[in-house]
Amino acid sequence: MLFAIAFWQRVATASGDRPRYIHARGVGHRELFLGALPDAARAALAVVDDLGVILSGHLEAARRAWPEIRLPDDAFLPHLARRLADNATDVTLRSVRASDVYLACACALGDPAAIAIFERTYFGEVDAAAVRVRAGESLAAEAKQILRLTLFVSGGTRVAAAATFSGRGDLRGWLRIAATRELLRLAGRDRREVRVDDDALLDALAPAVDPELGYLRDLYRDACNEAFRAALAGLSPRHRSLLRYQLIDGLSIDQIGAVHGVHRATAARWLSRARDDLVERARFEVAQRLGVATAEASSILRLVQSRLDVSMERALRSESA
Repeated sequence: MLFAIAFWQRVATASGDRPRYIHARGVGHRELFLGALPDAARAALAVVDDLGVILSGHLEAARRAWPEIRLPDDAFLPHLARRLADNATDVTLRSVRASDVYLACACALGDPAAIAIFERTYFGEVDAAAVRVRAGESLAAEAKQILRLTLFVSGGTRVAAAATFSGRGDLRGWLRIAATRELLRLAGRDRREVRVDDDALLDALAPAVDPELGYLRDLYRDACNEAFRAALAGLSPRHRSLLRYQLIDGLSIDQIGAVHGVHRATAARWLSRARDDLVERARFEVAQRLGVATAEASSILRLVQSRLDVSMERALRSESA
């Protein structure tokens, strides 16, 4: 290590001030990067004389590419090392698309500016993929919402997928593949898959363990189930996603806001509107199927609406605590 330092100081003296500046930062960069590598990869890269300069160059290129993002060295360099891991060699380090890894890392950490840049720069690939697989605009919009959750939001044991991007290929191509797979999955959903999904959402909205609600569902089982399916089917992709995120995936208001790139207060308003939209549609469908007045349909649905109100109240209370 002492030899390497003396060597680069000598080059700095011969070449001017800027190489000295690069080297001074490069020493710290070496430590941050090497410390996060597996033993074998660390041993292989520790002998690379210009390792600090390579890492400094990657950082400079990334910050030129994305000047709005300020990711600390001690966040990015260990992340880059973990992404290369056992495949870290002199060759792979020099060729890695570090600027793309930098952006993906910032997105995985929830940086709003990075997420906005990512969507602005790359989400056009979702629309292009939708055209290629002949998916409609609504399906493309649903795929974007799912990708926002998958790419940018961590929860429980699930890690934001952007954190797994290794930089071996380019970020645009990586997203293109992810978008195409998601669109094909959505386009290929058969009726049974949709029905099971709606059953889970219906159970979360109106659980059968509630005796009073269970009695009403037994009495009007077929009509109510059909009414709720029709109401769910009539919701916009956003409203369906919002209800599913909260009631099935268990996302918090802040997490839902992160998925959509909006403030938590906006996410809470959207959830309230989604609930109201569902109840209003269900009221209409129940009235049509049972041949009752809207007031009677409202009585049948009141317990369901109360259930939704309690769910919203608990979520909002927990977020403000």
